[in-house]
Amino acid sequence: MKKKLLFIAPDYYGFNEVVYNGLKKYSGYEVIHINSTGPYKYKNWAEKIYNFFLKIFLKKNIKDIKRGQHIQRIIAENKYDLLLINRPDVLSENDFNFAIKQSSFSIALFWDSIQKIPSQKKFIKLFNICYSFDSDDCYYYNLEYITNFYFVKENSFDIKYDVSYLATYDQRINESISLFNYFNQQGISAKGRIFKYKSIPLQEKLPQAMEVIYQIIPFAESYKYYLDSRIILDIAHPHQKGLSFRPFEAIGLQKKIITTNREIINYDFYNPNNILIIDDIQNINIPEAFLQSEFQPYTEEIKEKYYIKNWIKTILSYNEN
Repeated sequence: MKKKLLFIAPDYYGFNEVVYNGLKKYSGYEVIHINSTGPYKYKNWAEKIYNFFLKIFLKKNIKDIKRGQHIQRIIAENKYDLLLINRPDVLSENDFNFAIKQSSFSIALFWDSIQKIPSQKKFIKLFNICYSFDSDDCYYYNLEYITNFYFVKENSFDIKYDVSYLATYDQRINESISLFNYFNQQGISAKGRIFKYKSIPLQEKLPQAMEVIYQIIPFAESYKYYLDSRIILDIAHPHQKGLSFRPFEAIGLQKKIITTNREIINYDFYNPNNILIIDDIQNINIPEAFLQSEFQPYTEEIKEKYYIKNWIKTILSYNEN
């Protein structure tokens, strides 16, 4: 009989589904997945009206109550050899404690830095092991370091653009605009999509090559947007030191990358022929040689090291020791 692994994660852009499928394929466990931010639909108008008064007078939300009941119902079905949680701060205290109680060994994944989400800090001592992709968090909070990963291997393309960029509308928008204005001035063909909630007003005038979208592209599908481009653009979040998924996707897709994250120079796959670092967004310089030179393939060792299969085996190795 297979050992049981309980994986709990929020549905943020579909990252959870990619990890869930990887766990099923590569972990060797029977994997049970709980979406900790799963939506709840009202049964009828009466329940919706009831919830309105519940929130007003008792400061409670039926959606949270029903979600918690659903989570606890799934947890109660088994005892688990391993619990793996991303964003434990999303769970209620009761749901979190119950999951820990039902599990023999617990692992936390922090996909965001503690500076970005400070509420994660209080959970560190509650797990057997905590992983982070942010080297500063690992140093200051004694977490185990794990990079991000790629999950698609693809090397056949019909190239139409020099650069492609996918992002969420946030404080990086001005850097994005500066770079796309530079691309336009230099005759560098580029395309960009910025996901934005309709409720958030767009303050800036975007270059023609950048478009706003109101429906998120799931992580499992987003890599397809890069396929017809030679280079992926990566703009680092100001409160994160660790590398995002983009540099690792570039390895799997065999693409060059332009990034504002100088931390990339410390990685074993750093190759200035394939990776260009923008240090000063006010003084952008992308050499013609970088644009025109061919991508230099990585070794099989590098490609396998950052593939999701090895990422999963690395995370689970602590429980197997």
